[in-house]
Amino acid sequence: MLDSYVKTKQGKQAIKAYTIDEMTLPVLAFKDLQRNHKITKYATKHICLDTETSHTDNITSWVYQWAAKLGGLYVYGRKPSEIIEFMRRVAEHYKLGDMKKIVLYIHNVSYDLQYLKLFLRQYDPTAQFLAIDAHSIIQCDVLGFKILCSYKLTNMSLNALSENYADTYIKAVGEVDYSLIRYQDSELTPSDWFYMFSDVASQDDGVKGYLKMQGYKYAYQAPITSTGFVRANCRKAAKNADGWREEFTNSRLSLEQYNLCRQCFMGGVCVASFKYTSETIRGDNLRHKDFCSSYPARLMLDYFPVGKPNWYGEIESEEELDDVCAEYCCVFVLTLDNVHIKKGVTAPCIPSSKCIHKENELKLNGKIVYADTLTIVVCEIDYKWIKKQYDFDAPAVDKMLVFERGEMPEWLKTEVYDYFKNKCSLKGINDLLYAKSKNMLNGIYGMIATAIIRLCYEMNDEWSLEKKEQTIDDLQNALNKYYRSYNNFMVYQAAIWCTAHARDALYTMITKTGDNDGTDDDLTDVYKNFLYCDTDSVFYIETPENKKRMDEYAAYCKQRAIDGGAYYGDKYLGEPTDEPPLRAFRAIHSKCYAMEEYNKKTRRFELNVVIAGIPKAATKWVRGDNFVMPYTITNAQELGQIDNLKDGFTFSHCGGTRCVYMERPIQTIDINGHITEIASSAVIENIEKEIGDTMYTSGKDYTPLNIVQIAL
Repeated sequence: MLDSYVKTKQGKQAIKAYTIDEMTLPVLAFKDLQRNHKITKYATKHICLDTETSHTDNITSWVYQWAAKLGGLYVYGRKPSEIIEFMRRVAEHYKLGDMKKIVLYIHNVSYDLQYLKLFLRQYDPTAQFLAIDAHSIIQCDVLGFKILCSYKLTNMSLNALSENYADTYIKAVGEVDYSLIRYQDSELTPSDWFYMFSDVASQDDGVKGYLKMQGYKYAYQAPITSTGFVRANCRKAAKNADGWREEFTNSRLSLEQYNLCRQCFMGGVCVASFKYTSETIRGDNLRHKDFCSSYPARLMLDYFPVGKPNWYGEIESEEELDDVCAEYCCVFVLTLDNVHIKKGVTAPCIPSSKCIHKENELKLNGKIVYADTLTIVVCEIDYKWIKKQYDFDAPAVDKMLVFERGEMPEWLKTEVYDYFKNKCSLKGINDLLYAKSKNMLNGIYGMIATAIIRLCYEMNDEWSLEKKEQTIDDLQNALNKYYRSYNNFMVYQAAIWCTAHARDALYTMITKTGDNDGTDDDLTDVYKNFLYCDTDSVFYIETPENKKRMDEYAAYCKQRAIDGGAYYGDKYLGEPTDEPPLRAFRAIHSKCYAMEEYNKKTRRFELNVVIAGIPKAATKWVRGDNFVMPYTITNAQELGQIDNLKDGFTFSHCGGTRCVYMERPIQTIDINGHITEIASSAVIENIEKEIGDTMYTSGKDYTPLNIVQIAL
């Protein structure tokens, strides 16, 4: 037995923890759950499990400490084989099996299962894994246990989960120095165990609070991902709506149509104006506007495909193409020759990554500036902006799919509006419910954009997850299963227009930053004040001319929200709103910029750095002769000043992390004199990250100067 403590929101609480030989398992109640005409008994309490790992290099890593919590029982150990023995004894005690189970949560299950999977194979060789890629596991079913990821359940770090949803316990942040190497026979300190037990206590408490907030009493009843809660609410609303099942089945896509729609789907837009690349723009006229809940706004206010999909047939002229695009929701394969961007355009709209064929392309921010030829699947909204921004020879169209235009169903609009209303009414009043409503509102898009047919991953003979090759029959069966199931209700093709309308609104706002609408041959005045955009926000230089244009556009968006009933109080879905004032802005390329932004709390301008893969802050340990202490630095502190953001600058403290995966059999080896039980592993290591100027890439021998000259 081990006397230890766990961290609470008021201080510390003493606990007693037991080895697997010492533990006395509590009495558990089991309840029936019926799914797909099958009844399984589940325990009303769940288990939370956590491990700590250490490593000497990228290929030698091991579990040196673990803990589990079941009800009020804390169990601990030092080796991964002990975890399996713990599971075996729990299964034997409660007589668990395929029809009687306990939910077991691990926070970031993909990481821990990399260490445990070979040991799990010894426990149950028939274990089944649900994964979205080779190193992203959602669920693992082994004999008597349903292993789930509490991170994917909540979409929160363990610290955020305990701070926001736990009643009593909280993660002991900063208690352990991860840079120290610990072995399975190392003497662990009281702080080590305090940290370990606080993790499982805060995880258990946080999961309970999160499930309660979502309206679930037991873990086995709940969805397994955060988007699942939104899906459950929308499923209920759809089933209660008259005629929706008929509309859903009528919208069915064939496999060929579905594949075309998948190719057409695009996400948000992120572009840095190459006119101002690596230049610090200063002044009191810098502005940053952000759409109010962009994707939800599109669902409430714009047109969407309704009814049965139909193949259109051959397009015989450019005029016919324009006419069809003006009347229907269209998805089609577009081939363009001699493509070049119009003069002045600094926010190109054709993503190179979405082109299914291209020759001699030239790219800026990953967007096409020039190509001898390209082929891409687009909808009519994308084609509209391609025509506005590019010159090309007569377009060629193949495989055009058309839908009648309509609106999203009322039940979905009601769900969107309710989440939006709650978000607006709870801000500053109840932070917890506000966060929940905000997450649910954002989750609507995640639900809509979920693919019907997912990639399948399965364990190979070495127990590594690998993508399963799917035959045409496999794909067709998956599609048939989706449309047959009464649990499914979303029209997949709606996702195309949700993001397309959002891109349309974003590009429209970008053009409003111009002093005028320019001419068809010269769009310099349209884009000259544009600095940067990302999905739902635009940075720009304000002038008297564009201030009027932007105010008019904001008024237009506000009126649309009023007409569509998409507002609550003074918040209007889809309205461009002002973000805090700026006095300096600098961008290197997409997802890499810094700004001096006004902070209302401190009442001064502060440096804010936004770079993909660079955390906002990082903690490292500082050692002196007589002390060891954590030291936290922000990425803004490490950058120092905005002008330092340039090609070659290296973030050493806030460089981020990377995960190195290693596959190896179960072994007991000597590591630096310590007999250690090891197997497959994953090492998360801190890295340095150097800023690189990746703005310019091409398939020809172009220099950056050539590119700017061509585009301007």
